Order: sequence, then structure tokens, then C-alpha cells
Amino acid sequence: MKRITKLRSYMRSFSSDPVLVDNKLSLFHIIFLFVFSALAITICSKSSPLYPLNNWDDANCFFTVGKSILDGKVIYKDIFEQKGPLLYFIYSLACLISYNTFVGAYLIEIISCFFFLLFSAKIILLFCNQKAVFLIPALGTVVFASPAFEQGGSAEELCLPFIAFGLYTGIKAIMLNRQIRKRDWLILGITSGAVLWIKFSLLGFYIGFGLYMLYFYKKNKWYKQIGSGLLFLLLGEIIIAAPIFIYFIANNALYYLFEVYFYCNLFYYTVNDYGSKFLSLFLNLNGGFDSFLFYFGTGFLFIALSLIYTHYRSKKLFSFYLITLVFSFLLIYVGGRRYAYYSLILAAFLPMSVVFIYKMIPKVFRFLRKLKKPFVEIFAGIVFVLSVGLMYLCSPNTYMMWYTKEQLPQYQFDKIISQKEGATVLNYEFLDGGFYTVSGINPEYRFFCALNIPVSQEEQDKYIADAKPDFIITRDKPLESDQYIYKGSVKFEARKDVFNTYYLYERLSDPNPDAA
Repeated sequence: MKRITKLRSYMRSFSSDPVLVDNKLSLFHIIFLFVFSALAITICSKSSPLYPLNNWDDANCFFTVGKSILDGKVIYKDIFEQKGPLLYFIYSLACLISYNTFVGAYLIEIISCFFFLLFSAKIILLFCNQKAVFLIPALGTVVFASPAFEQGGSAEELCLPFIAFGLYTGIKAIMLNRQIRKRDWLILGITSGAVLWIKFSLLGFYIGFGLYMLYFYKKNKWYKQIGSGLLFLLLGEIIIAAPIFIYFIANNALYYLFEVYFYCNLFYYTVNDYGSKFLSLFLNLNGGFDSFLFYFGTGFLFIALSLIYTHYRSKKLFSFYLITLVFSFLLIYVGGRRYAYYSLILAAFLPMSVVFIYKMIPKVFRFLRKLKKPFVEIFAGIVFVLSVGLMYLCSPNTYMMWYTKEQLPQYQFDKIISQKEGATVLNYEFLDGGFYTVSGINPEYRFFCALNIPVSQEEQDKYIADAKPDFIITRDKPLESDQYIYKGSVKFEARKDVFNTYYLYERLSDPNPDAA
């Protein structure tokens, strides 16, 4: 009972902690964060040069569309994929750096990781002294070594720094009880616009942010400042949206932007309609919560610690944290799908758990209260080394480091495909498996792989019936067609402990031998 009372007194003491507005990151801290970011992505992402290939379906879809843009094809109109156009432009940049490998994507992931950790550190430094930055590697390990990180290069991963910036801006304004600067409103417009045009289902944070800030400004009677803030927010949105609209208008493809990115995602991509809208919503969100716990359970624990700290630190801070978290969760899972990487965006809410842990350590371990040099540096080094080691041990991706390119079906099939000059390839009935990436071949067909909409299967069947592709690749299912001959198959560990068999078929030299 005494321990519980003592713990409660510790928790209540948080409310008297000052806001350390002048607590800045030093150059050493920035270098520290960048080095850790590079190591985290190098170890945990399959885009890293330590891996023979990033064979994740989604990343290869993005990469293929990015290459197709450079080849002159128009997104959605000439090549069909469902994410936002900005994501594909980012991957086009990655392709400019390295056309047949994920080196470009790897570098972009490092930059994204660095800015996510940078803004996470800035959140932490509002409440803690600079020693707390050395706990960032522990936070990074929880995020990047988790199954929610998937295999590297997801839309969620690239959006993390944008959400982290928004969280930092909101927390700072609330804790100092002051208005958000016009410059920050502009950046919020740019970052929220980027999220909109990468994957709009990640906008839940900004809905919660807007609702709370409307309440916050009204409570402080900053009525005029609401209008000016919205103006700069809108300007930021326009800065992002204008080039996108110009691209689609110039290519006479504006209709396809709305049809594919918005209509298809809203009406074809949702699942689990249980008849009642309320029942569907409840079961979808319940399933989403189960998925969150399964794929990002450690992240859930750290978010719970964040909520505990904000609850005791400030009611305003707790309300802001909770409303943005809830709306983020709602938009992620309302459609009923539960992929592992969906929960990764919620990693933006972890930094306050570092604050909680950092403040509790000296309260529980009193001998650490007066820890000074060189023990701080030794402690930081231990955390850093342990984090790097845990990332290697815990990441579900590191198994693939030990495979060679020669063992991968993508490279084995490329040896056959490359013998035919100007060959065309179809990735049939499954998401892009990286065969376009390795071969350097851009798909000739709008539906270059199977997607989560009925029309993609129908169109791919037509390509087969007309014997258009020179080569067809299937997964776990042999091709049934008299117009193609079997060229080989490879069984491979596409995910840790998950094996798939890939089949390669080549079109007959005369696909219609009985034709007159």
C-alpha cells in the first residue's frame, strides 16, 4: 500500500514539471540521431544494401509505378495502382538515384527516419533535459524492429515525420498556451497536404488536431487568429496540391485521379460489410484493435505509457493526445482491412513514453539522480549498442540478409527473360513481386499486377486470353493456358517462415497454331 501511495505521489509530481522551451538539440545530438537512423534502416529495411532485394509486394508496386512515370506513363491512366500520386513521385526520385535497385528508396527511408526521430526528440526535450535524447534508440528499436514496420518503404513509414511534426507543434502550443506561428501553420499545411496525396486514410491525426485547436483557440478567444491560421494552412495545402493537379491536367488524366485514388479506395477497398453500418463499424474497429496489438504490441504498451504521463502532466495535453490518437486509429481501421503496416503510423505517439520512462528512472533508482560524466556517455553507449543488437535480433526481416541474389526467384527468372530482346512480362494474380524491378522491364499493361479490386483480375485475364505478354509469372498457382509453356519454378521464403512458389511461363512462338 505504501508503494502505491509513493507511486501516486511520483505521478502527481509530473504536473509541476516546467516546459523547457529553450532546450535545444546540439549538433552532436543531431549527428547521433542521423547515425542511428542510418543503422536502423540499414538493419531493418529490406531496401538496405545488406539485403539482396526488397521483395515486399507493396514496395515493388510503388517502385514499378515510379519507373513507369520516368518512362512517360501517366499514373492511374496508363498504370493502375491505388496509393496517392505523391508516393509515386517520391519513388520516381528513388528510381532516378538507382533504376534497378532500392538504393534510392533506402536513402529516402533514412531521411524519413531521421526527421521522425528528430521531431520525436524535440517533443521529449520540451519536458526533459538533453540526456533523454540518448533513450531515442530504444524508441527507434520499438518502431523499426516491429512487424508493423513491414519490410521497408511503406506509405506509413514515409508519413511518420509529418505526423511527428504536427504532434510537436500542437504539444508546444498547448503547453506554452500560445498561438501556433504562421510559419508553422504553413508547414502544417504542406505536411498534411503531403499525407493527403500519399495516403488519405492517414489524415485522422489532422482531423483530431483541427478539432482540438479550434476548441483551444476559441477558449483563449483568439478568433482572428483562427482565420489567419487557416489561411496559411490552406496556402501550404495548395503548395503541395498545385503541382499534382498541373501534372494530371497536362496529361488529360484528372478524371483518373478522382476515379482511382478516391472512388476506388472509398468504395472498392473497404471490406467486411455486416449489413448494419454500426455493427460493421464496431467489428471493423475491434478487428483493427486486435491487429494493432498483434503487429505492434510493444508500441501499444509505449503509447499507454504516453497516455499515463500526459494524464498526470496536463489535462489539456492528455485531451490533445487522446483525440488525435483516436481519430488516427479510426481512419486507419474503419475500412476493415488489417495489414501489419497499418499500425505503424501510430508510432508517432510514442515519444511521451520516453518522457515518462526518463522521469521515472531516477525516482525508482535513486542512485541515478546524480549521474554525471563520463557515466552518462557510457549509459548512452550501452543503450545505443543494445538497441542496434535488438533490432537485428527482433526485426522479422533480417533472415533475408543471408540469402544471395542467385537464390531469389526474381534473379533466376531474369536470366531466362533477358534472353529475349524487348520481352514483355505480366505479374499475374498477385501483387508486384519484384520481377519488373530486377529485370528493368516496365510493364506494358495498365493492370501490371493483381490488386484489391475486381476489375484488375478481369483485365489480367484478357491479357492472358489474347496472349499479349511474352512471359507470365504466377505465385502458388500454376497457369492454365495452352498458349504458354512452363519454364521453371522457384520456392522461396518471401517472408520469415512463409514460403511461396513462383512459376514462370513463356508464350508459344505461335500462340494460335490452328489459325488459318
